[in-house]
Amino acid sequence: MRIQFQLPKERFTAAEERRARVTVRNEGTAPVEFPDPFRNADQSLTYTLTGPQYPEGLSVTWRSFYLRNPAYPLIQDEPPRIRLDSGQAIESTLNLFEWMPATRPGRYRLNARLTHDAFTATATPIEFDIVPSTASAASLGFDVDAPYPQHVSAVWLQEMSGQPLLMLSGHNDSDAEETGGVSSSAATVMGPVEPGSTDVMYPWSNDPQGDSPARWFVWRKGALLLALMDPATTQNPFRFDLGEPPERVVRPALQTVTGELFVPVVAAGGRSLRLIRFHSTFDATDITPGQEVGRVPLPGRPIAARATIQPASVGNGLSVLLVEQALGGLDVHHVRATTRGRLTRTASTLLRGMQALPQSEPGLWIDSAGRLNAALVVASVKDPRRPVLVELRYRPDGRLESPPRLKPLGALPVAARAAVVRYNTTFHRGGELTWAILLEDGTVLHQDTPRWHGPMKPRKPVAMPLELYISRDTYLLTVDPALGPTFEPLR
Repeated sequence: MRIQFQLPKERFTAAEERRARVTVRNEGTAPVEFPDPFRNADQSLTYTLTGPQYPEGLSVTWRSFYLRNPAYPLIQDEPPRIRLDSGQAIESTLNLFEWMPATRPGRYRLNARLTHDAFTATATPIEFDIVPSTASAASLGFDVDAPYPQHVSAVWLQEMSGQPLLMLSGHNDSDAEETGGVSSSAATVMGPVEPGSTDVMYPWSNDPQGDSPARWFVWRKGALLLALMDPATTQNPFRFDLGEPPERVVRPALQTVTGELFVPVVAAGGRSLRLIRFHSTFDATDITPGQEVGRVPLPGRPIAARATIQPASVGNGLSVLLVEQALGGLDVHHVRATTRGRLTRTASTLLRGMQALPQSEPGLWIDSAGRLNAALVVASVKDPRRPVLVELRYRPDGRLESPPRLKPLGALPVAARAAVVRYNTTFHRGGELTWAILLEDGTVLHQDTPRWHGPMKPRKPVAMPLELYISRDTYLLTVDPALGPTFEPLR
């Protein structure tokens, strides 16, 4: 009997998927019958990984992996028996990222041993490297009006030896009771991008059923707005030249159920909002340039902004909220876009005596009636350590429905470093609001802080801009330098 391994490459980042193909072949002259070594009850095939993280070696069988992971039920007590005639083989894959997690850089060796009453087989070892790399903060992508708590996709840049890689991973908390939080898949390397790239984004969409003919990713290099979708690659993406680097790219990018991608951009100088559109489908053969489909002047330079999209049930309209620091307080501007991209500034509201918190971002949600709900955390000009939650609601025509609602949040123990507000956008819990404030001492205040008897102390660096993942629980997005996005429950 012979065991062989095959890996797709020799060098990996710690975050990415590592799957080894495992082949067990009968190279003898007689048939052999033995328990199936690739079933979850088996403990005859032992894998051993040795390297910087496991100098003494980490050994795992199918059975031991399933027993220590409550999210994976052990459905058999004994594996079924199989027969291999001379020359026959069976194959499976070994998920090294999940079975033998390793983040320490260096050279690793994978070995295996199959033990049976009639024979013993040892694999030819295979070696691979985990290369040092550093992750940037991730961008999270959601589907508005989704029927259930959400799986979330994350995209970010991972720099390896001076080369940034565009990375993608999936996360959910469906097994939170068993695992204690958010489960994360191994990352997929989408490809290398140019050094100096920034503003990576996974779009929000209004396609919870997955009917869209496209899946986009966005980033920026200087004045170039870049997008990835078939048939493009990260080295030959869709492009739009803004002419000069923008004041800001408004988060998130927005994808419609019809596959169009819209990216709002505050132009250089901050005095106009531009809307850039990309379009493609999975069966497209040409990489067409993006187009500017709308532009509207702004009265002043925004210091905060956010975009959102309507549920598909009420159309593909977009809304952008921009916050400007004016002489009398904060000016909040609502800009609407039609499905063709025509921009209109429909309402401006002055929040007298208020100032923005540093690096703060509003939360937006369009309900099934087409009304935009917006919220942001601000502070009094007279006392910056007394934050206020401001809620605004706009009619379907884009104008303010009623005066803003202001809710004092109490005094801050130290100055604020950043703030964020997010709505739950799922169908059944749409409109539930959560806010968080990152303080200069690194702790986090949120609406449930009194219940947890003090500010939250994140275990890992907090991602900036500040971001929340709202599902069965609410999580703060943090950054593991080696693995990328991680999530910590707001406590």
